[in-house]
Amino acid sequence: MSKRQTKIVLCIGSGAIELNLRSGLLLDCGWHVLSAVSGSEGVLRFSEEKVDAVVIDLDTDGSEAALITGELKRQRPEVPVVLLFNNEKLLVQGATDQADAVVLKKHEASSLPGVLDRLVRKA
Repeated sequence: MSKRQTKIVLCIGSGAIELNLRSGLLLDCGWHVLSAVSGSEGVLRFSEEKVDAVVIDLDTDGSEAALITGELKRQRPEVPVVLLFNNEKLLVQGATDQADAVVLKKHEASSLPGVLDRLVRKA
């Protein structure tokens, strides 16, 4: 069986504009991008699709992102999950505990592709 060359990332986010911009960024970096506009849609897609990584951008305090990350890790703990936040200091306690990486949105364009590549190479 040959190994799939194109990496697939599932981007979960509630903002359509941010999802489109993120998709463009990751497409330009060689990723195939799937998207979901809510946490519940993201969990459903994750259970139905083979993905190499997940990026979550859902809320300001991290509570919903933490719940979604927990469910994704319960289903497939080997798939890396990256959380995006505006301000890490405003997160609820434990919001990032299950994530493989956290990227601040202000650094997303310069950091996210490299973070995903490193996590997928490790997996």
